Amino acid sequence: MPKLPALITIAILLALSSQAQNPVFSGTVMDTLQKKGVQNAVVAILTLKDSILYKFTRTDANGNYVLKNLKPGNYILLTTHPFFAEMMQNVEIKSADISFPAIALTSKSILLQEVIVKSGSPIKIKGDTTVYTADSFKVRAGANVEELLRKLPGIQVDKDGKITAMGEQVKKVLVDGEEFFGDDPGIATKNLRADVVKEVEVYDKKSDQATFTGIDDGVKDKTINLKLKDNAKKGYFGKVEAATDFSSKYSNVAMINAFKGKRKLAAYGIMSNSGQTNLDWNDAQNFGGGNDNFSMELSDDGGVMMNYTGGGDGDNYYGGRGGIPQNWNGGLHYSNKFNNNKTSLNSGYKMSKVNAPSGERSYSTSFFGDSSTSATKITDGFSSKIKHSLNLTYEAMIDSANTIKYTGKGNIGNTKSSSNYSLQSLNAKSLLINSSNRHSTSEQDNTSFNNSLLWKHKFKKLSRTLSVNTSYNLSNSTTNGFLFSDNNYYTSGTPYQQDSIDQRNKRENDTRSFSTNITYTEPLAKDFFLSFSYAFSIANNTNDRLSFSKDAGKNYTVPVDSLNNSYRFKQVSNKPGISFRVAKKKYNYSIGAALANNHFEQDDISKSVNRRYDFTNFYPTASFNIKMRNYQNIRFNYNGSSRAPSLDQLQPIVDNTDQINQRTGNPDLKQSFTHTVSTGYNFYNVLQERGMWTNIYATYTQNAFVNESTYFDAGRSVTKTVNTNGNYNFNFYSNYDFKWKKTGINVQFGPTANASRNISYVILNGVVQKAVNRNQSFGINTGFRKSKENKFSFSVNPNMSWVKSSNSINTAASANYWQLDLYSDGELTIAKKFRLSTDLRFHAKQNDPRFPAKNQYTLWNAALKHNVYKEALELSLGVNDILNENRGYDRNFYNNQYTETYYTTLKRFWFLTVTWNFNKNHAKPANDF
Repeated sequence: MPKLPALITIAILLALSSQAQNPVFSGTVMDTLQKKGVQNAVVAILTLKDSILYKFTRTDANGNYVLKNLKPGNYILLTTHPFFAEMMQNVEIKSADISFPAIALTSKSILLQEVIVKSGSPIKIKGDTTVYTADSFKVRAGANVEELLRKLPGIQVDKDGKITAMGEQVKKVLVDGEEFFGDDPGIATKNLRADVVKEVEVYDKKSDQATFTGIDDGVKDKTINLKLKDNAKKGYFGKVEAATDFSSKYSNVAMINAFKGKRKLAAYGIMSNSGQTNLDWNDAQNFGGGNDNFSMELSDDGGVMMNYTGGGDGDNYYGGRGGIPQNWNGGLHYSNKFNNNKTSLNSGYKMSKVNAPSGERSYSTSFFGDSSTSATKITDGFSSKIKHSLNLTYEAMIDSANTIKYTGKGNIGNTKSSSNYSLQSLNAKSLLINSSNRHSTSEQDNTSFNNSLLWKHKFKKLSRTLSVNTSYNLSNSTTNGFLFSDNNYYTSGTPYQQDSIDQRNKRENDTRSFSTNITYTEPLAKDFFLSFSYAFSIANNTNDRLSFSKDAGKNYTVPVDSLNNSYRFKQVSNKPGISFRVAKKKYNYSIGAALANNHFEQDDISKSVNRRYDFTNFYPTASFNIKMRNYQNIRFNYNGSSRAPSLDQLQPIVDNTDQINQRTGNPDLKQSFTHTVSTGYNFYNVLQERGMWTNIYATYTQNAFVNESTYFDAGRSVTKTVNTNGNYNFNFYSNYDFKWKKTGINVQFGPTANASRNISYVILNGVVQKAVNRNQSFGINTGFRKSKENKFSFSVNPNMSWVKSSNSINTAASANYWQLDLYSDGELTIAKKFRLSTDLRFHAKQNDPRFPAKNQYTLWNAALKHNVYKEALELSLGVNDILNENRGYDRNFYNNQYTETYYTTLKRFWFLTVTWNFNKNHAKPANDF
C-alpha cells in the first residue's frame, strides 16, 4: 500500500510534464472593417509536409480561440469564415505556450469592390483532369491564351505554337466545352485574350459515344478546354493588330467576339508575310497530294512524317521549307443553346490562302554494309493554295430519354505548284554515280465531306443505355501535272546512259466509307456495368493513274502503259465486343475485348488481277483509375488497334516522279496491329503549391509498315512498303513543380526519356540487309518563373538532353551527342506605363566532324511597349532576331542514312506594332504588369 501514493505522484508528475511539452496555442480573429472579433471562424493547424489536418477549433463570440496539447514543430495555420477571405500563415510551435498575434480577416465584399478575386486554388486535379485557375498565373495586359499556357506547369508551347501537355501533343482546344472555329487549336490560343479565361482544363477527350456509355473505344485526344469568365459572355471584346517594318514585311490580325449568355459569335482575319498562318495539321493533310506536293504520313512507330517531294520536308508554311509565305486567313463562328439548353448549334466557316516559295539544299550519306554513297539535292519551288472549310454540329434533347447529335465537316481546296529539283550522287571515291534535273508543275482539286449522327437513349432503369453512332465520309482529289526530267548514269565517273521524261500525269482518288457503332449498357449492380457493342464499317477506295507522253504533234496523247493503272480497294469489318466496368467513388476500372473480322478486296482492273483475303484480330482493352486525396490520381490504359494499308502502299504501279529513286506499291501487304499502353500519376498540393505530373506512353506494332529499297546499278533504287515486326516507341515524361517560399519563385524540373526501334530493309546485289535503327534520348527539363504585379515577370527554361542513335548496317550512320535548349522571357515595367519585354532561345548541339555547320545559335527578340487610352491601345517597337543568328538548318539520323539540310528562314527585322484591345463586357481589362 505505501507504493500507491508514490505511483500516483509519478503519474501526476508525468501528466504535468506532458502538459509542459505540449503547449497551448491561443489568439483572436478580428474583422479589419468593424475592428471586432469574428465569431465561428475555423482555426485549423495543418502539417507542413503534406497539409494534413492536425487540430482545429472555432472562435467564440469575442473571436477568441484555444488549441491545446500541440506537439512542437512547424505547421500551417489556416483561418476561414464564409464571409471573409481565407488566411494562411506558417507558424512554429515550441515547448512554451503561445499567444499568437491577432489574425485580421478581410471581408469578401470589400475584396469584390476593390480587387479582382483570384477564385479557387491555382491548380486542381479532378480524376484525369487538371484544372488551372487562370488568374493565379500572371500575364501581361492584353496577352493571348498562348502566353497564358506558357506559364502553366506541365504545359509547353514551342516557337511554332504547338502545344504539349503532360508530354502529349494537344489535338483540340475547346472554348466552354465546344469547338471554336472547328478543331484548329491555333485560332483560340493565338487570338483569344487571356484575361477572359476563368479556368484551363487539360484532359483526354473521349468520343461522345464513349463518354455516354463509359466504354473506351480507343479514341482519345489530349484536349484543352478554356472556360470563360461570366462577364466575358456579356457584350463583345477582341483585338485589332497591325505591324509593319515600313518596307516589305507586315502582319495584320483582327478578331471580334460578341458573346451573350450561351450565344457565341466571333470573326477573325489574318494577313501576313512574316510567318503567321494559323494552319493546323488537318489543313496540311487536306492540302496535300499530287506529284510534287505536300503530304503527311503517320508512321507505325507513332511519329508524323512531313514530306514535300522536291521541296523540303514540309512545315507550317505548307509550301515546303525555304521561303516566307504570304497568308490570307479568315473565319466566322456561331454557336448557341436554345430551349433551356436542350438544343445546341455550333458552326464555323474558314477560308485560307497561302502563297509560299520553297527551297533547300541537303547533303546525305547512305550506308550499305562496307560501302557508302553521298548525295547533294537542291530544290526550289512555289505553291499557291486556297481552301474553304465548313463545320456544323447540332445536338438536341428530344425528350428526357433521347438525344441526337449531328456533326458535319466539309473542305474544298485547290493547290497550284511548281518545283525545280537537282540531284548529284557520288560513291565513296567521290566519283559520280548519277545526276538528275527535274521540273514539275501540278494543279490539284480536293473535296471532302464527313458526316456523323449519334443517337443516345436512356431507359427507365438507371444506367441502362443504348447508343448508335453512324458516319458517312467521302473525299475526292484530282491532280493534273507535267513532269520534265533529265537523268544521267555513270560508271567509275564516266557517263554510260542517259534518259529523259516528258509526260503529263493525271491522278484521281476517290474514297467513300460508311460505319456504324451500336453500344448497349446494362447495370448488374449499383456500381457494376456490363456493355455490349457491335461495329460495322465498309470503305471503298478507287485510284486511277494516267500518264501520257508526246505524240508526233507534240501533244500529250500517247499512254504510257507501264505507268497507267486503275485500282479498287474495298474493306469490310465486323467487330462485336463486350466489356465490364466498375465505378467506385475512389476508383474505377474496366476490361473488355472485341473480335474483328476484316475482309479486304483488291481489284487491279488494268491487269485483271483480283485478290481477296481476310484478317481476324483480337482487340483487348483495359483501364484503371484511382482517385486519391489531396488531388492525387493514378491511371492506366491499354488498347489494341489495327491499321489497313493505304491504296498508295498497295497499288502495284511505279511512281517515276523521281526516276532515280522510284516508289511502287505492294499488293501483298497485311494490316498492322498496334498495342498501346499509357500510365501516369499526378498530384497537386493546394496549400503548399507543389505538384507532379508523370506519364508513360508506349507502343509496339505487329506487321508494321516499313520501307524495302532495292538498289540497282548507278545508284538507282525502287522502294516499296513491306510488313515487319519489332517496331516500338517508348516515351516517359515527368514534371515536378513547387514554389520556393523564401524567394517566391516557382520551380519545375523533371527527367524525360524516349526510345524507339525502327526497321527497314536494303537489297543490294540480291542480298537483303535488315537495317535496325535504335534511337534513345534522355533529358532534364527545368524551369523558373516569378512575377510581381506592375513591376516585372520572368521565366527561364533550360532543357538538356543526350541523344544516341545506332544503326545495325554501319556504325558510321550512328550518332551520340548532347544538346541544350534554353528558352527565357521576361517583362519589366519602367517609367510607369512603359514595358520592356524580351524573349530568348539558345540552342547548342555537340560538334560532329561529319557536320561542319555551326551547331549553336541564339534567337533574341525584344520590344518596348507603351499603353495609352485607358490601357486599351498598345504601341510596340520591337526587333526580331537581334543578333541575326536565325538560320534554317537541321540534321537527322534515320535508318542507314544521315542528312544535313539548309533552308531559307526569317532573319533580323523590326516591327512597329499597334494593338487595340477593346472590351465592352463590363469587365475591367487585366493590367497585371
